[in-house]
Amino acid sequence: MVKLTFIGHVSKDINRTPTETVVAPGGGVFYGSIAAQRLNVPSVVVTKISSKDASLFKPIEEVGARLVILPSSETTTIENIYPSSNPDERKSRILHRADPFDLDDLERVKTKFVVVSALWHGEFPEKLLEHLRTQVETMAVDAQGFLRNVLEDGTMSYSDWEFKHVYLPIIDIFKVDSNEAFVMTKERLLEKACKRISNYGPKIVLATHKDGVIAYDGKNFYEAGFSEYKMLGRTGRGDTCLAAFLAALIDGKNVRQAVELAAKVTTAKMQYAGPYRGGEVS
Repeated sequence: MVKLTFIGHVSKDINRTPTETVVAPGGGVFYGSIAAQRLNVPSVVVTKISSKDASLFKPIEEVGARLVILPSSETTTIENIYPSSNPDERKSRILHRADPFDLDDLERVKTKFVVVSALWHGEFPEKLLEHLRTQVETMAVDAQGFLRNVLEDGTMSYSDWEFKHVYLPIIDIFKVDSNEAFVMTKERLLEKACKRISNYGPKIVLATHKDGVIAYDGKNFYEAGFSEYKMLGRTGRGDTCLAAFLAALIDGKNVRQAVELAAKVTTAKMQYAGPYRGGEVS
């Protein structure tokens, strides 16, 4: 039985680091679903792509996840530039955008757990969160899809979520990285930022930073560090971390155990480009 649905655009990614350029399939739902499936959580991806690009995302199905493709005139295509050794420093430019999701698309979500993992603001309109909330037991949301705005020249700029006070109270798990947490709170200290975000209502704030992952449940912090990793493995870090965290919770683990597993799986994934391969973490 499928337990977890990922909804959001997949993307054709052009990833540039100081040492190399890699063109690969990407997007939060791509990295997240493969990680979850390899952690023995049956998953489904609901996405929108152009039919001509469908073969690029076969790795989702090859690991056993189900891929539901909704038609779109374009496939979202993104160029990611990492100018330094800090994986949180990223410049992105969107070259093409798939069509946004609408209410009818939510009929494809038939699981108890869902991850909303959009790539840009407007891809998954906020009003859909209210409808989705009524369909699932646990709703996890990646902040990126509500903070990252596409400008006229295709570059993407982060700004605070105007409606965070409306929608954060209905979210169970809200995923941010250190930069997104700062954009939302203007707090440089990640723990303080997590507390401020938590005050808006999500049950758990899950935050990644260059050295590890933190979860805050409104009362306690749970933290685990990443071991040494490679820059070429940076893309998909947060998506893998969220998927592993959810996989642990679905398996009955507590928040502390989920954070520890998420850090181990994410470290393993960051040893190489592409999605989590499985087998490295017991």
